[in-house]
Amino acid sequence: MQFLGALIGNILYKFVMLRDRMIAIYLMQHYRKHMKHFGKGVRILKFSRITGLENIEISDNVIIADNAFIRGEGGLSIGPNCHFSRNVVVYTHNHNYEGMVLPYDNTFRYRKVIIEKNVWVGMNVTILPGTHIKEGAIIGAGAVVAGVIEPLSIVGASLGKTIKYRNKEHYDQLEKAGKYGGPNGVPLS
Repeated sequence: MQFLGALIGNILYKFVMLRDRMIAIYLMQHYRKHMKHFGKGVRILKFSRITGLENIEISDNVIIADNAFIRGEGGLSIGPNCHFSRNVVVYTHNHNYEGMVLPYDNTFRYRKVIIEKNVWVGMNVTILPGTHIKEGAIIGAGAVVAGVIEPLSIVGASLGKTIKYRNKEHYDQLEKAGKYGGPNGVPLS
């Protein structure tokens, strides 16, 4: 009886893995077909919910880990070599609180989000409408960011304030040499 249970469990596990892989392949094709721009080497891992595809531009070597929630209706531009950890939320629009009803009506206010090249966004980060994250910034796990995040800044979760800056010389040297990481930071060849 134990053998039969293990066999059924193994078959079900393989079925779920195959199902998940087929869904991931379908979603990648769907994103590639419907996004405004979908760069080379873009990887959107596992299951994410992404809307407003026609207003989203993703450059080369962008990695978005599983369970992202991205609302692109207001416009989203992601530069090359950006990596997003899991559970990232990006909003490009918000309800209209100055509309015809309270607390808000069924219209929206749209504000584009721009994320420049070489940005690393940690786990459970929320990026609000109108945010502009400049080149080389790092957004630490759990942060909520809005407004302009300066180049090379490292922003922590506490009130989204810059806690320090990257070493500019080191950064410029890697950028000039075209040294970029792929999944899990493994250098691209």
